[in-house]
Amino acid sequence: MNLDGLTMSVLAKELNERLQTGQIQKLYQIDKTTLLFKIRALNEDQSLVITVGATPAMYLSKPLQDLPKEPSSLCMFLRKHIEGSRIVKVEQINGDRIMCIQTDKLEMDGSITSTFIYVELMGKYSNCIFVQDGVILESLIHVSPLMNRERSISPKLHYELPPNANRVSLMDFDYNEIKNLLTSFGDGTVQQSIRAIFNGFGKPLLDEVLLTSDLSGNEIISDLISTQVDALAKALYELKIKLNESNGLLTLINDNNKKAHATFILQNYKVLKEYSTISEALEESIHNTKSIHTADKELEKILTAAIKKEEGRHQKIKDELDDTNKMDTYKLYGDILMINAHLQVQYEPSIQLQNLLSEEGELLTIPLKPNLTIVENGQWYYKLYTKLKNRMVSGEYQLNASTTKLEYLKSILYSISLATTRESLEEIRKECMDAGIIKKSKKPLSYKLGKSNYIHLTINEGEIFIGRNNQQNEYLTHRFAKPTDIWFHTQDIQGSHLILRLNVEPDDMILSKVAQYAAYFSKARETSKVPVDYTYIKNIKKPPGSPLGFVIFSTHQTMIVEPKKPGYRTKSVCD
Repeated sequence: MNLDGLTMSVLAKELNERLQTGQIQKLYQIDKTTLLFKIRALNEDQSLVITVGATPAMYLSKPLQDLPKEPSSLCMFLRKHIEGSRIVKVEQINGDRIMCIQTDKLEMDGSITSTFIYVELMGKYSNCIFVQDGVILESLIHVSPLMNRERSISPKLHYELPPNANRVSLMDFDYNEIKNLLTSFGDGTVQQSIRAIFNGFGKPLLDEVLLTSDLSGNEIISDLISTQVDALAKALYELKIKLNESNGLLTLINDNNKKAHATFILQNYKVLKEYSTISEALEESIHNTKSIHTADKELEKILTAAIKKEEGRHQKIKDELDDTNKMDTYKLYGDILMINAHLQVQYEPSIQLQNLLSEEGELLTIPLKPNLTIVENGQWYYKLYTKLKNRMVSGEYQLNASTTKLEYLKSILYSISLATTRESLEEIRKECMDAGIIKKSKKPLSYKLGKSNYIHLTINEGEIFIGRNNQQNEYLTHRFAKPTDIWFHTQDIQGSHLILRLNVEPDDMILSKVAQYAAYFSKARETSKVPVDYTYIKNIKKPPGSPLGFVIFSTHQTMIVEPKKPGYRTKSVCD
């Protein structure tokens, strides 16, 4: 999600309100282009993410799990200078896509060391640069003269703002000042003048200003009459007021299906989605693009690759099985050739013979190996038949095994989306080790299987237990559940095992409600109609040699429901 400079002014306000006077308690380097700041501010723990990779962004996130256990050399260096610092302010620089976090650290001798963290969110030139006394201390990305002739970024160099950062911010001026800037410095068309004077104008906001001022943007600014200049200045000032008064972010769409992101409703657009904060929108975008490579994202990457590999193998087996359709034809060719063994034919590419094994007695054109006799060709076709027959038997077995493996890998991949604790991720990693997906670690695990990590809901009619991954599903279904408990799972869709333990007799209302929860805790969460199977635990069996979480049942019922998030508080770790 790319935000223009003006929209980022609202983000700067949002971050400053949440982080000002906060203390940086811990710094992590998640990947090569991403930093995480643990900050204590407003009596709350805040997580500030700065990423300058494929999807540059700066936002407050929910607590991230499975952070790197070993700090990088860059991380260790920055911790020395940054940890323990107080955040003085978070501000935007000149209305551009540049944020600056000013921090002060009290040294042992009583002096204050100020560090300025410049976050430049400018596409492929994005960077996070730490500056003291105008000199670069460190940066996430070092930029040599060969990489950028206009500007080098490296420790001990003086920090300079990017080119064009000397333009001004609309947010710094009142109506009269904006009007004077337009008349004094405007050059070329109206559109060109606005972009040349002010930083931060993306197309949606520029179009909004032009629409409000009743201009096309192609007018020569020096040709405008005074009322037109007044209207343009007023439109720009009103935009500033709206930005100052707004918060959160809207995803908008117009009649041409063009999307836009803004902090208020634009003319000719309707609201597609609303976010209470810009951070919320950015966090969702980063999550969807998977551009931050935390340890769980790395595990997700490995599983995705394993699924792709198995899908290729699966297709190959299917293609080989399709070849077995020729099996009966090869048998027929062999039989017909042996019936005609007396014929003296050689060095011919094919032969036409009557099908004496068919009532119609149609003519068959049988391809031959020219160097072989009729009998030898017949024997060759028998060998092909036998080979395909054997392949069919083994191929069907391999196809079933591949189908099971694919479903299993997909179920592990899905379980990562439900992992909200380090323990849950460790369970998934242990499962991947046991399955041979990743290399086994000699380090002991720091959790007890299924004892505390599953979701536990309380309802008026009883209790619900929900597995977050295959290990928890296995534990709940085959070890924890009682024969009279009711088991729920989405039909042919990856999802959690739900165990319903009632203190009353089950009725359709209770069953429907729990089935909705089962649909919610599945890959079909965003679907409107989801089939959910349910049956008593006593009907559930585990196939011999099957992967974790696999079951079979002798009898069941199915209910079509709409997914619904539970509205109950949990006793343990559901959030």
